[in-house]
Amino acid sequence: MFSAHSRQCDIARELGVSPKSVSRWHNAWQEGGAAALNSKGQPGAKPKVDARDLDRLEKLLRMGPEACGFPTNLWTLKRVGSVLESQTGVHYSVSHTWHLIRQMHWSVQRPGRKATERDEGAISRWVSERWPKIVRNARSRGAMVAFQDESGFSQLPSVRSTWSPVGETPILHHRLSWKRLSMSAALCYPTDGAEPGMVFDTVEGSYNTESLIRFLEQLHGHYPAQKMTLIWDGLPSHRSKQMSQWVRGQRAWLVVERLPAYAPELNPVEQIWGNVKGTELANLCTETIEEAAEHAEVGLNRAGSDATLCFSFLRHCGLRL
Repeated sequence: MFSAHSRQCDIARELGVSPKSVSRWHNAWQEGGAAALNSKGQPGAKPKVDARDLDRLEKLLRMGPEACGFPTNLWTLKRVGSVLESQTGVHYSVSHTWHLIRQMHWSVQRPGRKATERDEGAISRWVSERWPKIVRNARSRGAMVAFQDESGFSQLPSVRSTWSPVGETPILHHRLSWKRLSMSAALCYPTDGAEPGMVFDTVEGSYNTESLIRFLEQLHGHYPAQKMTLIWDGLPSHRSKQMSQWVRGQRAWLVVERLPAYAPELNPVEQIWGNVKGTELANLCTETIEEAAEHAEVGLNRAGSDATLCFSFLRHCGLRL
């Protein structure tokens, strides 16, 4: 017969532990049953910062760096650590502070930007009240809803993060004397839910009233039998005297609506620019501005022909048909 000790040695070999551990477990089971074998947790020192400290720290962090006495609206690990120390008297290293703030489900993020001149109430009312009226009016006229916007691009590459071996920073080689073009695009949504379409154009330099009128004529030529409700921002060339006179002469097919001031996030064409600059134009270095324009047109054609993508841009703006 096998002794209890030899049996414990066999179990220890199977589990990869010492026979003393198996013997200790056996004795605990004899004295307290299966419950005595439950894990009692990882031994170690009691945490210096408890859940209440973390809750208090997060409330302070949510107030923002400036409210906590820092000169800029930037949270760094060093600043977070100093706030924690001022509240609890506990000093943590930068690496330990990183683990702590990750435990709070915070991450490094690039801030968005909004103009201080924005009227949040007016923007909210436009979305909840004006936008539904625009859609109903367009539907009653049998018109498409078209969002228009301008953007620029150049031979200066749109820099985006890319994979590279550690310690070997990628270098983009481009001309220091670079040229610039401007793009205009209209993203057109039928009110019956049919597939959207897009019309775009490029010009040297910046758009003005004359070049924008030519673009709108191009838009009308692309949809000659289609009425339009055009939505754009308050760019000076959009509200110039010459543009107002031209729009009045297009009442048979065109109604113009203006976005609320300083609210580019309500224009899905903004998403088009970001998508193309982050894909076809990302880290692109060209010898001529014509090459850059060709890549931009490829991206605009790709994005504009993807109905699912175009509808997702509209939803991203918080707007629905």
